[in-house]
Amino acid sequence: KPTLLALREQLDHYLGQFQPNSDVNRLRADILRHVRGQAEQAPGLFSLTVPTGGGKTLASLAFALDHAIRHGLQRVIFVIPFTSIVEQNAAVFRKALGPLGDSAVLEHHSAFVEQPPPRDDPEKYQSVHKLRLAMENWDAPIVVTTAVQFFESLFAARPSQCRKLHNIAGSVVILDEAQTMPLKLLRPCVATIDELARNYRTSVVL
Repeated sequence: KPTLLALREQLDHYLGQFQPNSDVNRLRADILRHVRGQAEQAPGLFSLTVPTGGGKTLASLAFALDHAIRHGLQRVIFVIPFTSIVEQNAAVFRKALGPLGDSAVLEHHSAFVEQPPPRDDPEKYQSVHKLRLAMENWDAPIVVTTAVQFFESLFAARPSQCRKLHNIAGSVVILDEAQTMPLKLLRPCVATIDELARNYRTSVVL
C-alpha cells in the first residue's frame, strides 16, 4: 500500500501541470491554495462550498492528504451520494495519483458488492475475494464509497458491515454533496458525524 506522503507527492506533480492561464484556472488555483492553507487546523468539522467547475474534487483530495499527514490520520474516505459519481471520482483520483492510483484507491458501492467471484478461474476468484475483504475492512489509503454504504456501516448490526468501523476512526471523511442527505435520516446522520469528529479523531468535510 502506498503511503499518504507518496500519494501527496504524485498529486502535487499532477496539479503542477495546470497553468493559471485563464480566469477559471486562476480561480481554481486560488481555491486550491485556500483549501490547502486550512489543513493545519486541528481535526474536527469543516465545510467546503465550491461552485461546479471550481476544482472541488482534487482540491478536497489535496486538503485531505495535507490534513491527514499533518495530524497523523490514516486514510481518506470520500462519501458520495450516487454510484455513477463514485466511479467518476475514483477515475479522477486514479489519474491524478499516476502509477500509485490503482493500488491506492478502493471503490466500494453496490455494483462492486454484487459481483460473484468466478470459481472456474482461480486467479480471478482470488482477486475478487481479496477485493471483497478490502471492501469489508476499507483497508486502503483512499476509499471512495456511497453515502448508503458509509452510513449503513455505522448503523449496521451485521459483523461484515461493522468490520470497517476501526478504519473510519482516525481518517478524513469528505461528505460530498452533503445537502442530498435525506431529511428523515438527517438527525441520526448528523449525530453520528458529530460523534466521529468529537471522539474518534475523524475530520469531516461537508
